[in-house]
Amino acid sequence: MTVWNVLSGTPPWVWALFAFLLFLGLRAFRTSTTSLSRLAILPGVFFVWGIYGVIAAFGATPSHLGVWLAAFVVGIGCGTLLARATMLEADRANGLVRIAGGPSTLILILTIFAAKYVFGFLHATQPAAFGEARWWMSEIALSGALSGMFAGRLVGLWRAYRSAPQVNLAAE
Repeated sequence: MTVWNVLSGTPPWVWALFAFLLFLGLRAFRTSTTSLSRLAILPGVFFVWGIYGVIAAFGATPSHLGVWLAAFVVGIGCGTLLARATMLEADRANGLVRIAGGPSTLILILTIFAAKYVFGFLHATQPAAFGEARWWMSEIALSGALSGMFAGRLVGLWRAYRSAPQVNLAAE
């Protein structure tokens, strides 16, 4: 099976999702002003997508959800550290934050997409492999860790927001 066969056999909705995620990631290169609640949307989406993916592929067993949750917690720690490098200005009076653009969102989005794509391909072509713990644990742990990195980045940005000097961003 060639790479072209795999790519050409990918459903159109996957390419539409890829284009949308790529758009979001590229847009994150720009400095932007937004609310903290709006910043929580992407981590929320990846949290739900991660949990849904585990349950859909493996069921809601304590071992599967436990692996995902443990990796999610590790990801939160990594994401919190990642957020330290992000420049931020806070307007607590208006609930706004200005975040310097950078590649971290794009990298995380593309990594999650690539992992979901590869594991989806493996489920379709080698479903029996996921009877082995090393396969299902790898998929679940990667999903949890990457989702956790988004959540941890939000935690880190929230912490920075609370301690940043007050700036009036609503006037801009």
